[in-house]
Amino acid sequence: MKDLDRLKHILNEPVTVDNLNRINDYFIRYLFSHVGNEHIALNFINAVFKDLNFETFKKIEILNPFNIAKNYDEKESIVDIKATTETGITVLIEIQSRGNEDFIKRALYYWAYNYSSSLNRGSFYDELKPTVSINITNFILTDEDKVHSCYVLKELNNNKILTDHCQLHFLELPKFNSKDISVIENIDNIHKEFISWIKFFKGEDMSVLMKENTIFEEVEKKCHTFVNDSPVMDKYKKREVDTYFFNKSIELDIKKAKEEGIKEGIEKGIEKGIEKNKIAIAKNLKKSGLDIKFISDNTGLSIKEIENL
Repeated sequence: MKDLDRLKHILNEPVTVDNLNRINDYFIRYLFSHVGNEHIALNFINAVFKDLNFETFKKIEILNPFNIAKNYDEKESIVDIKATTETGITVLIEIQSRGNEDFIKRALYYWAYNYSSSLNRGSFYDELKPTVSINITNFILTDEDKVHSCYVLKELNNNKILTDHCQLHFLELPKFNSKDISVIENIDNIHKEFISWIKFFKGEDMSVLMKENTIFEEVEKKCHTFVNDSPVMDKYKKREVDTYFFNKSIELDIKKAKEEGIKEGIEKGIEKGIEKNKIAIAKNLKKSGLDIKFISDNTGLSIKEIENL
Protein backbone atom coordinates (compact mmCIF):
# COMPACT_ATOMS: atom_id res chain seq x y z
CA MET A 1 0.00 0.00 0.00
CA LYS A 2 2.96 2.26 0.61
CA ASP A 3 3.87 2.24 -3.09
CA LEU A 4 0.29 2.99 -4.11
CA ASP A 5 0.19 5.92 -1.70
CA ARG A 6 3.46 7.23 -3.09
CA LEU A 7 2.15 6.92 -6.64
CA LYS A 8 -1.02 8.84 -5.73
CA HIS A 9 1.10 11.47 -4.02
CA ILE A 10 3.28 12.01 -7.10
CA LEU A 11 0.35 12.12 -9.49
CA ASN A 12 -2.11 14.13 -7.42
CA GLU A 13 -0.07 16.54 -5.31
CA PRO A 14 0.05 19.99 -6.93
CA VAL A 15 3.60 20.83 -7.98
CA THR A 16 4.73 24.30 -6.93
CA VAL A 17 7.97 26.24 -7.17
CA ASP A 18 8.66 25.26 -3.56
CA ASN A 19 8.25 21.49 -3.89
CA LEU A 20 9.49 21.16 -7.48
CA ASN A 21 12.21 18.53 -7.81
CA ARG A 22 15.01 20.68 -9.19
CA ILE A 23 17.21 17.75 -10.13
CA ASN A 24 14.53 16.15 -12.29
CA ASP A 25 16.39 16.00 -15.61
CA TYR A 26 13.27 16.92 -17.55
CA PHE A 27 12.95 20.14 -15.56
CA ILE A 28 16.66 20.94 -15.99
CA ARG A 29 16.35 20.58 -19.75
CA TYR A 30 13.39 22.93 -19.73
CA LEU A 31 15.17 25.48 -17.54
CA PHE A 32 18.47 25.53 -19.40
CA SER A 33 17.61 24.71 -23.00
CA HIS A 34 14.11 26.10 -23.59
CA VAL A 35 14.16 28.82 -26.25
CA GLY A 36 14.66 32.15 -24.50
CA ASN A 37 16.40 30.65 -21.47
CA GLU A 38 19.92 30.87 -22.84
CA HIS A 39 20.90 33.59 -20.37
CA ILE A 40 19.99 31.30 -17.46
CA ALA A 41 22.19 28.49 -18.78
CA LEU A 42 24.95 31.04 -19.45
CA ASN A 43 24.79 32.29 -15.86
CA PHE A 44 25.14 28.74 -14.55
CA ILE A 45 28.04 27.89 -16.88
CA ASN A 46 29.86 31.09 -15.99
CA ALA A 47 29.32 30.41 -12.27
CA VAL A 48 31.00 27.00 -12.69
CA PHE A 49 33.91 28.59 -14.56
CA LYS A 50 34.25 31.47 -12.07
CA ASP A 51 34.49 28.98 -9.24
CA LEU A 52 37.85 27.90 -10.69
CA ASN A 53 38.85 31.38 -11.89
CA PHE A 54 38.46 30.34 -15.53
CA GLU A 55 37.60 32.79 -18.29
CA THR A 56 33.84 33.20 -18.74
CA PHE A 57 31.62 33.71 -21.78
CA LYS A 58 29.41 36.48 -23.13
CA LYS A 59 26.80 34.40 -24.89
CA ILE A 60 25.88 30.83 -25.82
CA GLU A 61 23.73 29.10 -28.38
CA ILE A 62 21.74 26.02 -27.33
CA LEU A 63 22.34 23.25 -29.87
CA ASN A 64 19.58 20.94 -28.62
CA PRO A 65 16.65 23.24 -27.69
CA PHE A 66 13.97 21.83 -25.40
CA ASN A 67 11.16 20.10 -27.26
CA ILE A 68 8.36 18.36 -25.37
CA ALA A 69 8.01 15.69 -28.05
CA LYS A 70 11.72 14.90 -28.32
CA ASN A 71 13.30 15.73 -24.99
CA TYR A 72 11.71 12.96 -22.96
CA ASP A 73 12.80 9.88 -24.88
CA GLU A 74 16.47 10.63 -25.25
CA LYS A 75 18.76 8.40 -27.27
CA GLU A 76 22.36 7.30 -27.07
CA SER A 77 24.93 10.11 -27.19
CA ILE A 78 22.31 12.79 -26.51
CA VAL A 79 23.20 14.86 -23.45
CA ASP A 80 20.72 16.90 -21.43
CA ILE A 81 22.01 20.28 -22.62
CA LYS A 82 24.48 21.03 -25.39
CA ALA A 83 25.60 24.57 -26.13
CA THR A 84 28.33 26.45 -27.92
CA THR A 85 29.98 29.68 -26.82
CA GLU A 86 30.89 32.73 -28.90
CA THR A 87 34.43 31.32 -29.17
CA GLY A 88 33.21 27.95 -30.47
CA ILE A 89 33.67 25.98 -27.25
CA THR A 90 31.15 23.17 -26.83
CA VAL A 91 29.61 22.92 -23.35
CA LEU A 92 27.72 19.80 -22.25
CA ILE A 93 25.52 19.74 -19.14
CA GLU A 94 24.32 16.43 -17.72
CA ILE A 95 22.40 15.76 -14.52
CA GLN A 96 22.22 12.35 -12.88
CA SER A 97 20.24 11.48 -9.76
CA ARG A 98 21.59 7.97 -9.21
CA GLY A 99 24.70 6.09 -10.26
CA ASN A 100 28.18 4.87 -9.40
CA GLU A 101 31.76 5.21 -10.61
CA ASP A 102 30.71 3.98 -14.05
CA PHE A 103 29.14 7.38 -14.59
CA ILE A 104 32.68 8.72 -15.03
CA LYS A 105 33.03 6.48 -18.08
CA ARG A 106 29.70 7.75 -19.40
CA ALA A 107 30.80 11.35 -18.94
CA LEU A 108 34.05 10.62 -20.77
CA TYR A 109 32.15 8.82 -23.55
CA TYR A 110 29.78 11.76 -24.05
CA TRP A 111 32.73 14.16 -24.06
CA ALA A 112 34.62 12.06 -26.64
CA TYR A 113 31.55 11.56 -28.83
CA ASN A 114 30.72 15.27 -28.95
CA TYR A 115 34.37 16.30 -29.34
CA SER A 116 34.91 14.01 -32.33
CA SER A 117 31.54 14.75 -33.92
CA SER A 118 32.42 18.44 -34.14
CA LEU A 119 34.87 17.65 -36.94
CA ASN A 120 33.32 17.16 -40.37
CA ARG A 121 34.68 14.59 -42.80
CA GLY A 122 37.56 16.05 -44.75
CA SER A 123 38.24 18.76 -42.15
CA PHE A 124 41.60 19.28 -40.49
CA TYR A 125 42.28 18.46 -36.86
CA ASP A 126 43.18 22.06 -36.10
CA GLU A 127 39.50 22.86 -36.60
CA LEU A 128 38.58 20.92 -33.46
CA LYS A 129 37.32 23.12 -30.62
CA PRO A 130 37.52 22.53 -26.85
CA THR A 131 34.66 20.54 -25.31
CA VAL A 132 33.66 21.04 -21.70
CA SER A 133 31.54 18.53 -19.78
CA ILE A 134 29.65 19.72 -16.67
CA ASN A 135 28.09 16.85 -14.73
CA ILE A 136 25.70 17.39 -11.80
CA THR A 137 25.31 14.27 -9.65
CA ASN A 138 23.07 13.61 -6.68
CA PHE A 139 25.45 10.93 -5.43
CA ILE A 140 29.08 10.77 -4.32
CA LEU A 141 31.27 10.03 -7.31
CA THR A 142 34.86 10.96 -6.44
CA ASP A 143 37.02 11.00 -3.32
CA GLU A 144 37.54 14.76 -3.59
CA ASP A 145 36.41 16.78 -0.57
CA LYS A 146 34.98 19.68 -2.57
CA VAL A 147 31.59 19.83 -4.27
CA HIS A 148 33.24 20.93 -7.52
CA SER A 149 36.10 19.02 -9.09
CA CYS A 150 37.56 19.45 -12.57
CA TYR A 151 39.68 16.96 -14.48
CA VAL A 152 41.94 17.74 -17.44
CA LEU A 153 44.72 15.95 -19.35
CA LYS A 154 48.04 16.41 -17.52
CA GLU A 155 51.55 15.00 -17.53
CA LEU A 156 52.07 12.99 -14.34
CA ASN A 157 55.57 14.17 -13.45
CA ASN A 158 55.51 17.90 -14.11
CA ASN A 159 51.73 18.46 -13.87
CA LYS A 160 51.75 20.26 -17.23
CA ILE A 161 48.39 20.42 -19.01
CA LEU A 162 48.56 18.71 -22.40
CA THR A 163 45.64 20.62 -23.97
CA ASP A 164 42.75 22.84 -22.99
CA HIS A 165 40.40 20.86 -25.23
CA CYS A 166 39.30 18.51 -22.45
CA GLN A 167 37.55 19.52 -19.23
CA LEU A 168 35.31 17.28 -17.14
CA HIS A 169 33.59 19.02 -14.24
CA PHE A 170 31.74 17.10 -11.54
CA LEU A 171 29.33 18.86 -9.17
CA GLU A 172 28.50 16.37 -6.41
CA LEU A 173 25.46 17.76 -4.60
CA PRO A 174 25.62 15.49 -1.48
CA LYS A 175 28.98 17.02 -0.58
CA PHE A 176 27.33 20.39 0.01
CA ASN A 177 26.25 20.77 3.65
CA SER A 178 25.50 23.29 6.40
CA LYS A 179 29.20 24.10 6.76
CA ASP A 180 29.27 25.37 3.21
CA ILE A 181 26.24 27.56 3.91
CA SER A 182 27.78 28.96 7.12
CA VAL A 183 30.94 30.12 5.34
CA ILE A 184 29.21 31.71 2.36
CA GLU A 185 29.49 35.15 3.96
CA ASN A 186 33.26 34.73 4.16
CA ILE A 187 33.87 34.08 0.46
CA ASP A 188 33.99 36.54 -2.40
CA ASN A 189 31.12 37.26 -4.77
CA ILE A 190 32.66 35.16 -7.55
CA HIS A 191 32.28 31.91 -5.63
CA LYS A 192 28.95 32.95 -4.14
CA GLU A 193 27.39 32.66 -7.60
CA PHE A 194 28.45 29.05 -7.84
CA ILE A 195 27.28 28.20 -4.32
CA SER A 196 23.92 29.86 -5.01
CA TRP A 197 23.40 27.49 -7.94
CA ILE A 198 24.29 24.49 -5.78
CA LYS A 199 21.83 25.72 -3.16
CA PHE A 200 19.21 26.01 -5.92
CA PHE A 201 19.64 22.36 -6.89
CA LYS A 202 19.46 21.43 -3.20
CA GLY A 203 16.07 23.15 -2.84
CA GLU A 204 16.93 26.49 -1.22
CA ASP A 205 14.08 29.01 -0.91
CA MET A 206 13.88 31.20 -4.01
CA SER A 207 13.58 34.41 -1.97
CA VAL A 208 16.99 33.68 -0.44
CA LEU A 209 18.56 32.90 -3.82
CA MET A 210 17.20 36.07 -5.43
CA LYS A 211 19.08 38.12 -2.84
CA GLU A 212 22.31 36.36 -3.77
CA ASN A 213 21.98 36.36 -7.55
CA THR A 214 19.44 38.36 -9.57
CA ILE A 215 19.29 35.61 -12.21
CA PHE A 216 17.01 33.68 -9.85
CA GLU A 217 14.28 36.28 -10.36
CA GLU A 218 14.13 35.01 -13.92
CA VAL A 219 14.56 31.39 -12.80
CA GLU A 220 11.55 31.72 -10.51
CA LYS A 221 9.43 33.01 -13.42
CA LYS A 222 10.48 30.02 -15.54
CA CYS A 223 9.65 27.67 -12.67
CA HIS A 224 6.14 29.12 -12.48
CA THR A 225 5.73 28.69 -16.23
CA PHE A 226 6.94 25.11 -15.97
CA VAL A 227 4.58 24.01 -13.17
CA ASN A 228 1.59 25.62 -14.93
CA ASP A 229 2.21 23.88 -18.26
CA SER A 230 0.03 20.73 -18.19
CA PRO A 231 1.71 18.77 -21.05
CA VAL A 232 5.13 19.50 -19.58
CA MET A 233 4.02 18.52 -16.08
CA ASP A 234 2.69 15.21 -17.38
CA LYS A 235 6.19 14.37 -18.61
CA TYR A 236 7.75 15.64 -15.38
CA LYS A 237 5.47 13.46 -13.23
CA LYS A 238 6.06 10.43 -15.41
CA ARG A 239 9.78 10.88 -14.85
CA GLU A 240 9.18 11.15 -11.09
CA VAL A 241 7.12 7.94 -11.10
CA ASP A 242 9.66 6.07 -13.24
CA THR A 243 12.51 7.18 -11.01
CA TYR A 244 10.75 6.30 -7.74
CA PHE A 245 9.71 2.78 -8.73
CA PHE A 246 12.93 2.07 -10.57
CA ASN A 247 15.02 3.12 -7.57
CA LYS A 248 12.82 1.04 -5.30
CA SER A 249 13.20 -2.05 -7.48
CA ILE A 250 16.98 -1.56 -7.53
CA GLU A 251 17.09 -1.27 -3.73
CA LEU A 252 14.99 -4.40 -3.23
CA ASP A 253 17.01 -6.43 -5.70
CA ILE A 254 20.31 -5.29 -4.23
CA LYS A 255 19.05 -6.23 -0.77
CA LYS A 256 18.02 -9.64 -2.05
CA ALA A 257 21.33 -10.07 -3.83
CA LYS A 258 23.25 -9.22 -0.67
CA GLU A 259 21.20 -11.75 1.31
CA GLU A 260 21.99 -14.40 -1.27
CA GLY A 261 25.64 -13.45 -1.10
CA ILE A 262 25.70 -13.64 2.70
CA LYS A 263 24.19 -17.11 2.58
CA GLU A 264 26.99 -18.14 0.27
CA GLY A 265 29.36 -16.69 2.80
CA ILE A 266 31.60 -14.83 0.39
CA GLU A 267 31.78 -11.32 -0.98
CA LYS A 268 31.79 -12.53 -4.57
CA GLY A 269 28.34 -13.94 -4.00
CA ILE A 270 27.07 -10.45 -3.28
CA GLU A 271 28.62 -9.01 -6.41
CA LYS A 272 27.33 -11.86 -8.54
CA GLY A 273 23.82 -11.57 -7.10
CA ILE A 274 23.71 -7.82 -7.67
CA GLU A 275 24.91 -8.15 -11.25
CA LYS A 276 22.42 -10.91 -11.97
CA ASN A 277 19.54 -8.82 -10.68
CA LYS A 278 20.70 -5.74 -12.55
CA ILE A 279 20.52 -7.71 -15.80
CA ALA A 280 17.07 -9.05 -14.96
CA ILE A 281 15.79 -5.57 -14.12
CA ALA A 282 17.31 -4.12 -17.29
CA LYS A 283 15.61 -6.79 -19.41
CA ASN A 284 12.20 -6.04 -17.90
CA LEU A 285 12.62 -2.29 -18.25
CA LYS A 286 13.73 -2.66 -21.85
CA LYS A 287 10.61 -4.71 -22.58
CA SER A 288 8.46 -2.03 -20.93
CA GLY A 289 9.74 0.52 -23.44
CA LEU A 290 11.90 2.70 -21.21
CA ASP A 291 14.75 4.39 -23.06
CA ILE A 292 18.15 2.70 -22.99
CA LYS A 293 20.02 5.69 -21.58
CA PHE A 294 17.68 5.87 -18.57
CA ILE A 295 18.10 2.12 -17.93
CA SER A 296 21.87 2.44 -18.20
CA ASP A 297 21.99 5.44 -15.85
CA ASN A 298 20.12 3.60 -13.13
CA THR A 299 21.56 0.07 -13.41
CA GLY A 300 25.18 0.86 -14.15
CA LEU A 301 25.06 -1.43 -17.21
CA SER A 302 26.51 0.00 -20.40
CA ILE A 303 24.30 0.95 -23.32
CA LYS A 304 25.92 -1.80 -25.38
CA GLU A 305 25.17 -4.43 -22.69
CA ILE A 306 21.52 -3.36 -22.58
CA GLU A 307 21.21 -3.38 -26.37
CA ASN A 308 22.49 -7.00 -26.38
CA LEU A 309 19.93 -8.20 -23.81
